[in-house]
Amino acid sequence: MAYQALILRNPARAAATVQEFEQLGITSRCAQLIDTVWPEDRSQLHRMGEELVAGRFSWLVFTSVNTVHVVAQVLDGRQLPADLRIASVGQKTTGAIARLLGRSVHFQPAEQSAAGMVAEWRLEAGARICYPHGDLASSTLADGLAEHPVEVSECIAYETVDAGRGGQPVTEAVAAPGIKILPAEQIGATLEELDLVVFSAPSVVRRFIQLAGSRLPSRTQAIAIGKPTAAAMERAGLPVHAISAQPTPQGLARAAQDLLRRTGPSGAVERTAE
Repeated sequence: MAYQALILRNPARAAATVQEFEQLGITSRCAQLIDTVWPEDRSQLHRMGEELVAGRFSWLVFTSVNTVHVVAQVLDGRQLPADLRIASVGQKTTGAIARLLGRSVHFQPAEQSAAGMVAEWRLEAGARICYPHGDLASSTLADGLAEHPVEVSECIAYETVDAGRGGQPVTEAVAAPGIKILPAEQIGATLEELDLVVFSAPSVVRRFIQLAGSRLPSRTQAIAIGKPTAAAMERAGLPVHAISAQPTPQGLARAAQDLLRRTGPSGAVERTAE
């Protein structure tokens, strides 16, 4: 049998997860619930760009791919200082840093989360840290940095809005051919058909509740991409059946496989392991 999944993520960024799920016999649709857009006032971002290029900071920290896109566009071809060290929250962000900024990273935590950064990052006293982030970013990293004798300069890199509500998107990526897209307003009517729902961010959880409520059909299992998303689901009253150990397509696929082995009938997922 084939399982049915709904991936709550921008279809343009979900192709790898869809492919991983296909290898497990899981057919996926994607629904975009949020957009990341530029702040109306970009003056703070432009000042950040000038200070970065001028060598004002010793560290630049990225906690999302979206922020890498923003910084690359703000720099507009200008090079970061060679001695600027870069911290990345995880593998996907590190890849975006290499692709968009042409730089390698000096620190990436084993636990790919803000909590992992706080626990593992060893900072020298007096470090000057540039920390651009989204408007809904948790305070975990900022609070953790405040415990060190360092100087932190925060900047709102992008804002999170309900999909289709306006604003200029940070990126204009187009979904890969063959990606099946479910309009957000049809989610509630489709839940009974689903074996899996993948929640990709706390802001996605908030919007899902507005669209479909906090009750899932008994057959539908929910996967969180990481602990912050799982915590948001629990606060909203949604069940959390699995948490991806790593916030990557491969991590989500392993979580889906383990979950369906435990809860689903014999079918495609089991056959792939033979």
